[in-house]
Amino acid sequence: MIKNIGLALFGFVLLFAFSSCEKDRAFVEFDDLEKGAFARKIDGVNGTYDFFNIDGSTIDFTVEFYDENQGQDVAEYNWTVEYVDNANSTTSAPVTIANRPASSFTPSADGLPSTSFSFGMREVMDALGLGDNDIAGGDAFRFKATIVMTDGRTFTAENTGTNIISSAPFSGWFRFDQSIICPSDLGGVFDYTTTETWCGAAPISGTAEWIDEGNGVYNTVDFSYGAYELCYGAGATLPHEDGAGDLRIENACDIIKPIGASRWGELYVFESVSTSGPDLTISWSNDYGEAGTVTLTRTDGRDWPNLTN
Repeated sequence: MIKNIGLALFGFVLLFAFSSCEKDRAFVEFDDLEKGAFARKIDGVNGTYDFFNIDGSTIDFTVEFYDENQGQDVAEYNWTVEYVDNANSTTSAPVTIANRPASSFTPSADGLPSTSFSFGMREVMDALGLGDNDIAGGDAFRFKATIVMTDGRTFTAENTGTNIISSAPFSGWFRFDQSIICPSDLGGVFDYTTTETWCGAAPISGTAEWIDEGNGVYNTVDFSYGAYELCYGAGATLPHEDGAGDLRIENACDIIKPIGASRWGELYVFESVSTSGPDLTISWSNDYGEAGTVTLTRTDGRDWPNLTN
């Protein structure tokens, strides 16, 4: 069985109340759906927030707007930011970091309204009232966007369908976490043993590689570590291969987590992470209901650092 998903863009229209729990499902009647707007990143987010280089850390990105009127019904695109303290499981109150009116938009290469943002780490900390001693590596700044329409309606991550946010044809840009990173060196080739899967199959062994892409981000082809082929059959399409999907592993000061989404728009989480010498054990799951537990054993004579989730 090859996993697959059929998605249609329908003229770049915001679709609500569409379930993300089925990979093979037709859309409900188009005329019955509420239609709004969304922004989509152009060329991703550039830059990082480095715990050891606060004043030199900046992130920037550009978006273009989609709606039934070629993005012309977007009146404002605004961002707030919060500080996520992972150690204490707390999140600060949001503060406004940017207000962007439509009068400042410029045409993108596709002729759609577009705008760019640049958020310096020090700028964000000042907005939140945080000093150098108030932050820690592995914590994050959570950015949230609001689209305001010319008719007064507003759209955020809270009232936008998950397929609009996570599925590749849409990729609505309403929210992201920018982790505070530290120097990272986790790349390599590992032996793995998957001991648990969602389909209840027997253990699987193989070889996996984490490819260092810089700034604490690592790429690996098979996030299931053999479970997809075991559960779905030989030749099963993997969640990330041949450039499909943008799933990655991020190491933020020894706190590791999946970022991005699979080729079907699925979001992954690490439920637990533990290390013992050369062995790293991860229990993972995704929002399609798949899950597994894998132990990655280093083959380069090194031990894993004390990683956690």
